Amino acid sequence: MPGRKRMLENIENRHLRKEFMRIFVLILAVFILNVCLYMTLSISFSNMYVNDRHVPGNFADEISSGIGLGGNYSASGDIGRRMDSLGVWAMLVSDSTGDAVWSRNLPREVPLHYRFGDFDSLSTLNLCGYPIFTASHPEGLVITGYPRDSYINVQVSQPYNNISKIRNITLSFIIISILLLIVVSFGYGWTSYRALKGIVKGIEDLSLGKAVHLKSTGRFSAIATCVNAASDRLQGYSQHRKKWIAGVSHDIRTPLSIILGKADKTGDEDIKFQAVRIRELIKDLNLYSALEFSEALDKSRFRAAAFVRNTATDFLNALPSGYSLSVSVAESAENKYVYGDRHLLERALYNLLYNSIVHNVSGCDISISLGMAGKRLRLTVSDNGTEISPEMIRELNLRTLPGATAPDENIRGAHGLGLYIVVEIIRLHKGTVVYSNVSPRGFSTEIIL
Repeated sequence: MPGRKRMLENIENRHLRKEFMRIFVLILAVFILNVCLYMTLSISFSNMYVNDRHVPGNFADEISSGIGLGGNYSASGDIGRRMDSLGVWAMLVSDSTGDAVWSRNLPREVPLHYRFGDFDSLSTLNLCGYPIFTASHPEGLVITGYPRDSYINVQVSQPYNNISKIRNITLSFIIISILLLIVVSFGYGWTSYRALKGIVKGIEDLSLGKAVHLKSTGRFSAIATCVNAASDRLQGYSQHRKKWIAGVSHDIRTPLSIILGKADKTGDEDIKFQAVRIRELIKDLNLYSALEFSEALDKSRFRAAAFVRNTATDFLNALPSGYSLSVSVAESAENKYVYGDRHLLERALYNLLYNSIVHNVSGCDISISLGMAGKRLRLTVSDNGTEISPEMIRELNLRTLPGATAPDENIRGAHGLGLYIVVEIIRLHKGTVVYSNVSPRGFSTEIIL
């Protein structure tokens, strides 16, 4: 049982690790994406006008300063080359006559004369479809024009603080996006954890033979439905088997009582012993069914030494001739107590004693010893009868390991069901069982409680 429980816990933990890894990768991807977006926007805004020589307004000022005064106007040298390479045209409009007294690269459709009122229209920053920029000149107004569709001039007046808020807004957007993603992701992970936890608990209960009914809703509804169906089917099989065992036990009880009664009258010890053996087998069968269905233990606290002596005394009353039984209790264990189901522990001790009788038909000496193994009790039942093969010993001890199933036919035919029940009873009491041969001959069972 502990092995299956650990296996189910490992499945749950692996699923949770995968879920949280997916969430982490998703968060990381969105974070990186948002950081890239933020950096791209920041660089774009920062570098948009990083070179003042390419700012149209500043270039208009350069042209105004470089063309000269007093009629000797010329855009030569670096300014002229830049105008030609950028496809920029320019003209100087005299503020006294309104005529274009100087121009360079001027398109044909651009007028050469302007009235005083036309200067107001130039505030639209567009002339004959060309985006224009103006700069003052001591003798008039310098107008520079750029190719069509190269700029969109929009007159906007905003405080500097409003423009500087762009980065803050972008950063806030990234933070809010990440926080929302974290909340949604952890919400998804938590709901998955709760749903999976219920399913794992259901599978664990199913492995213990308990009835399971999970809610068939949510993302794991298909799994829950399958678990419920498996539980219903197993419970049906178990109930049929339990009723069958109970029915067989009831039907055998009456003829068995008659056999025992006649054996007592005739004094036939062999028939009596075989009848008692059948009765004990029936008890084992019913007990096996009860253990399989994990029925609750009726635990109490009692003295181990008195329990061993009383059980041995009761067994002596039915002990056939040719067998002897001795009990020894170490002084250190004399006043030690056991907390457990007295009936089940008595059944376990009876099974060990009957095992020695059944497999030694010619008789043997049986001994029960109670001592201490550290702070725990050690109960040993041994005989000087027939030994068991090393393969059988190994198989029997494998059955004592956590998660072992019922014995197969080879084990049942030799030492199986009774010893398997011993293992299950001791396991329910958090103890251990070890089977071994003894020297020079015989079989021994050591129980640690």
